[in-house]
Amino acid sequence: MSASPLDPRLTEDLRCWHIAPAGRPGTIALTGRSYFADGDGLTVLLRVSGDDALASDGGTMVSRLADAGVDVWGPTRAATAWTETLSAFRLSEVDGRIVGRRPLQQAATLVSDISSAMLTTDGLRWLAAPDRDSKLVRQFYAYLDDARIAYDRRPTVELPRGAKVRPTARINLPKRTVLVQAVGGSEQGLEHALSLVQRIERADYAFDQRLVLLKGNPQAWPADHLDLLADHTPVGFSDRMDAVTRFLKEGTPLERPVTSEP
Repeated sequence: MSASPLDPRLTEDLRCWHIAPAGRPGTIALTGRSYFADGDGLTVLLRVSGDDALASDGGTMVSRLADAGVDVWGPTRAATAWTETLSAFRLSEVDGRIVGRRPLQQAATLVSDISSAMLTTDGLRWLAAPDRDSKLVRQFYAYLDDARIAYDRRPTVELPRGAKVRPTARINLPKRTVLVQAVGGSEQGLEHALSLVQRIERADYAFDQRLVLLKGNPQAWPADHLDLLADHTPVGFSDRMDAVTRFLKEGTPLERPVTSEP
């Protein structure tokens, strides 16, 4: 039996929620019981699969945290707290959604746990670092201004399942758009760039519509990291801006990073 607002196996236990059909057949949307600190309402999606209840946040929390500048996949305190919170509620993250599965008789508890996890993880917004552009980012913006290349600073890019990312710039060229992430010198920044371009791959951006700009030259970065990064995006260097210019203006492919043998 598919779940609906009239499903007798669900309505009694969930009577304190407002129940309405959701977009996907067999899925209901539960609202009206909990609210975020900013006043936005909280919605839990629920459906029945056999004798089990499946629930999720529909990707709401990843989107809210991304909007606040919090990365729940990178090597950050927020990412650790995100994982620990979901584990504490016996939930998991799949494709940017908080999800859970329990026997049908535990549907009300599952919905409550999803709701509580959403409210708890929303507090991670306070771990967002204030935006402070690195020297490389400031130099890159100045380069684009001098070259009279149209661009947007730190645009919000929505991914297919609703999650959002904010790269350094979106460059608007006559024949294509390029999303750029500039990394000033930390290995953590390199790992964040890799996470970002891997997610951008899931959106409608071709290989030549991505660019990671690294400070210095290839010899300044770990070879293994560069090889992995280059599998997902063209990689440019601030010491080789002529090649970056040709890539942007003429579409000339960037060479894979070459590092010195140890």
